[in-house]
Amino acid sequence: MQPELIETILVDAERRVPLLARHLHRLEQSCKALGYAWGGRTVESDIMIAALSLVTPGAHRLRLLVARDGSRHIQTAVLPPLPAVQEIMLAPEALRSSEPLLRYKTTYRPWYTKTIEWLPAHPHIFDLVYLNERGELCEGSRSNVYLRLDGDWYTPPTDSGCLPGVQRAELLDTGNVTERVLTLADLHAADEIRLSNALRGWFDVTLRET
Repeated sequence: MQPELIETILVDAERRVPLLARHLHRLEQSCKALGYAWGGRTVESDIMIAALSLVTPGAHRLRLLVARDGSRHIQTAVLPPLPAVQEIMLAPEALRSSEPLLRYKTTYRPWYTKTIEWLPAHPHIFDLVYLNERGELCEGSRSNVYLRLDGDWYTPPTDSGCLPGVQRAELLDTGNVTERVLTLADLHAADEIRLSNALRGWFDVTLRET
C-alpha cells in the first residue's frame, strides 16, 4: 500500500489556521516531488471547511491525509494544553541522513516506530531526539530541534536528516534561527534547548540523561 502524505495542522480557538500557507506550500512540493496528484485550491477549501465546522471550544489538531491519487481525508481532535515542563531524551537508534523520505511527512516512518510506541507510556517526555550516522543532531520523532549557543539559535540543516517543518520554516524566514550542523557535544553545551512543530509552536525543553 502506498504511503499517504500528512499535514498536521493547528486550528486555533478562533478557528484560524496560522500556518496554512506554509502547510499548503509544503504539501504541494511533496506531491510534485513524489508523484502524488495535487488538488490545488480545493485542498485549502477542504481544510477551511473542516476548521470552520468545529464546534468544541478551544484549539484543535487537524490531520490531513493525501493519497497518491489526490484523494483526501481529514481527522480533527481537540488539542489539550501542553504541560509547563517538557523533557526530551536521546533516541538509542541513529537516523540515516541519506534516507530521502526523511524530507517528506508521510505515513511511512519505520525509523520512528519504537519511539512512537514508547512515548505514550512516558508522558513526561515530549519526544526522543535523534543523531544521524555521522553523530549530527537531526530531529525528534514529531518535532524539529533547536539549540541556543553563544546567544544565537541554531537548527540542523535538512542534509543532516530532518523534516523541513512548517514552524521551522517560519522561524528561519523571520530570522529567529539559523541552520548549522549540530553535534551531541553541542546538545550538552547548549544554553537552552527548544523544539517546534506546527501544533505546539516553539517551546523550551530540558534534556533528561537517563
